[in-house]
Amino acid sequence: MNIMINIMKFGVIVCPKCKKVKGVDLSSKTTKCPRCGRVLRLDKLKIYYETDSREKLQQAIGLKNAELDGKYNEFKELLQTRR
Repeated sequence: MNIMINIMKFGVIVCPKCKKVKGVDLSSKTTKCPRCGRVLRLDKLKIYYETDSREKLQQAIGLKNAELDGKYNEFKELLQTRR
């Protein structure tokens, strides 16, 4: 008996136009930026982080936002104190 398990893979991208950080389902070919409305082709973008966990995806989005804001270390410390 063959049982196929479909594990969702998520990734973190940054819109090249407006720099909005977004989590995406990596099985999709495109996504729309919620800030500027640009349609983004995932095969043309850098995927900064990949995971199969929604919780880790949210943390990675926060870390990427903090990195772009120059507050990466502070955010990482906050995550570690919440464990």
